[in-house]
Amino acid sequence: MRYGERMDHTTVNLQNSARSLTGRLRHGIRRVRMYLVVEGLLVLAAFLVGMAAFQLLCDYYSRGLQWSMRAALLGVVGLGAVWILIRRVLEPWLVRFEPGDLAHCIERRHPGLEGSLVSAVRFAAGETGAADANSPGLMASAVHRTVQATASLDFLGVLKPSRPRWASAGLVMIVAACVGVSAWQPELIGLWFARNVLLQDVEWPRRTRLVVELHDGALLGARGDDLAVQAWAEGVQPREVEIRFETESGRAGQESMTTVGNPGSYRYRYLFPAVQDELRFQLRGGDDRTDWIPVRLVERPQVVESRMLLTPPAYTRQEPVLLGDDQRVARVLAGTEVELRIHTNKPVEQSTLMSGADVIQEATFLDGWYVARMRASESATLHFNLRDAFGFEDRKPTRFSLRVMKDDPPIVRMSLSGVGEMITPAAVVPIEVEFRDLYGLATAELVYVHERKDGGSEKEKLIPLSSFRSGPPQFSDTVTWAVMNEAVEPGDRLTLFARASDFDDVNGPNEAQSAVVALRVVTVEEFLAEMARREQEYRMDLERLVDAQERVRSELLTWRREAEAGAGADSVGAALAPLERRQRHIAGSINVLRQQFDAVLTELQVNRLDVREERERLEDGIIEPLSRIATRDAVLAADRMRDWSRDPNEELGFRMDEQQVQVLEAMRAVLARMVQWEGYHEVVNMLRDIIRLQREMEEETRKAREKEVEGLFED
Repeated sequence: MRYGERMDHTTVNLQNSARSLTGRLRHGIRRVRMYLVVEGLLVLAAFLVGMAAFQLLCDYYSRGLQWSMRAALLGVVGLGAVWILIRRVLEPWLVRFEPGDLAHCIERRHPGLEGSLVSAVRFAAGETGAADANSPGLMASAVHRTVQATASLDFLGVLKPSRPRWASAGLVMIVAACVGVSAWQPELIGLWFARNVLLQDVEWPRRTRLVVELHDGALLGARGDDLAVQAWAEGVQPREVEIRFETESGRAGQESMTTVGNPGSYRYRYLFPAVQDELRFQLRGGDDRTDWIPVRLVERPQVVESRMLLTPPAYTRQEPVLLGDDQRVARVLAGTEVELRIHTNKPVEQSTLMSGADVIQEATFLDGWYVARMRASESATLHFNLRDAFGFEDRKPTRFSLRVMKDDPPIVRMSLSGVGEMITPAAVVPIEVEFRDLYGLATAELVYVHERKDGGSEKEKLIPLSSFRSGPPQFSDTVTWAVMNEAVEPGDRLTLFARASDFDDVNGPNEAQSAVVALRVVTVEEFLAEMARREQEYRMDLERLVDAQERVRSELLTWRREAEAGAGADSVGAALAPLERRQRHIAGSINVLRQQFDAVLTELQVNRLDVREERERLEDGIIEPLSRIATRDAVLAADRMRDWSRDPNEELGFRMDEQQVQVLEAMRAVLARMVQWEGYHEVVNMLRDIIRLQREMEEETRKAREKEVEGLFED
């Protein structure tokens, strides 16, 4: 055989031997990688199953983890699984593991090979060094001998078969357990998968379900009010429910809720007093635990600004009045149009004007204001019932007070100056009338009724008020009424009064009249007799005053003697003080008496009986002296008493007595004139009685003659 042919044959033998050796080694390498992958899959499966069980237990016993926590756990599981997959499955499978590495392991197991297996592997891999320094034949021979020497060796013997078997068994058991649990509890596994893998908000089945009525997932409350958390249980009702809460200010706590009701219908309640900060809470009871429930606080609706427009009735002719926010109490007339406007702190769904529990009107929204109108008919306290979109009402409504005033009738006054109860047919009566009404007078009348002595009565008649015009709020006039023009006779009666009405077209018109004045018509003789009777009474009053003045002087003289005898100034002063008061009282009584005589003179003038002599007698003889005594002499006497009480010397005492004597002399002089006039008046009255009897006799004689004459013609 030639050299070239020998070289080719050697190379072929080397290649065949190398393939046989490396094939067995690569098979072992694949088996090693498979073992490592199985172990990695076991670790991965154990991790996944363990984490799934952990998720299931946490989610179940916490009665539902929040979505964020479930997502976080799923992320941890995913990251852990990826890390195990890379480190325990992909990396072992992809790691570079050559036949020489396995050959080293085999030689450590079989030391008798003495490195031949490693050398054969290197020769088979072509690691022979430089070509001019190697012999292909020797390498082929070495590889061939090694293949023959290791033909009976089990290259896989270097591996521990128990590890892959246990790993495979464990993997199979885990898979079988998962399949079994899934078949045994498909709903549980499905719920776990939906919640923890698909991250769906599917709830765990519970025997107890705590329910709180919410609005858009939150419990609503009014800021500053007590907040009541109320819940009930569906299914098995626990005897106790706990509430956990956290406020925005950082306060947290856990309390037991109050259980009310009977078994089967329990209600659970907890009260947060005067809540100012928003918070969140969670309920726990039975096997249920709610999610954290936020509490949203809203402001209650309330009035922040108000206006009140008052339009008085048209008959008052007054302009409308606008009251601001600080004026919520108004006094108005019946029939006043009231417009209330309010501005609220937030939009409201209902704004109703109320009077107590009565609905007045639903307010309308106009230019940012809630407006309601009404007509005032009676006093009332008004408020707006405000309700917002959440059902919260104004707990402290703004009050508007309307005090409806009655339009008072006109004020009517009538006075008859200098007129008593009796008048003569010739009297001219001065009548003063005054009418007032705040919103204007519609009518003003002066009325009289004539009642005749025979019992007949005429209708009301008017005494003209020519200057009156309808409309003004005030009118006054003085009318001189000549009674003689009314054809009155002695024995008749006249009744006078003033009357007025206003423009009230709501509850009126209102009418009013003055006090009624009744006048009796008498003869001149009867009138003068009445005047004489009065003067006699007044004279008796003057006599009593003279006696009182004399007693005052007597006591003053007694105390003057005491002072001269050496009585102390204090005792004298104490005694003179009441005497001074009595002196001033006498002065006032004399002035009253003077006014009474003034009234007598005025009545005489009204009845046209004030002849010159009578007027001079009353004015010069009685009224003027009495006025002088009351306003000058008696007052001066009282002043000198006061001066003497302060300094009881002899000179002042004499001057004081001189003043007393002057007062008494003046009073006695008036009294003497009155007594003299009474005697004269008695004579006059006797003459008048004689004249009256003579007239009566003449009248009877006339009637007797007429009767005799009539008797002559009876046949």
